[in-house]
Amino acid sequence: MNIHLIESMSNFVKMSDNVWESGWWNLNESRAKKLVGSEIYFHKKQQDPSFFGGIITGYRIEEHGQYQGMIVFELQYSETCRNIKTDKHDWSRKMKVVDHA
Repeated sequence: MNIHLIESMSNFVKMSDNVWESGWWNLNESRAKKLVGSEIYFHKKQQDPSFFGGIITGYRIEEHGQYQGMIVFELQYSETCRNIKTDKHDWSRKMKVVDHA
């Protein structure tokens, strides 16, 4: 399973060398949990190649403020997750989860 996300606001926070957080995403915790270890790809538009991405190493649920309850992914950047295209099918607003099973 992997996930493609539309990220036009550049909501990335560098945590340490090669480790980043990206938020805030509207999906349930059970799906976020299943995505740990998967690839994550960030696109400006659905048909644009990814400009950033990596391997999801964890997640947290935002506890305060306007994004309370939303998912924040932690990822380790990977060059191989750049310039990846996905077809236009199966997007749900700003998100597309691809289940390889």
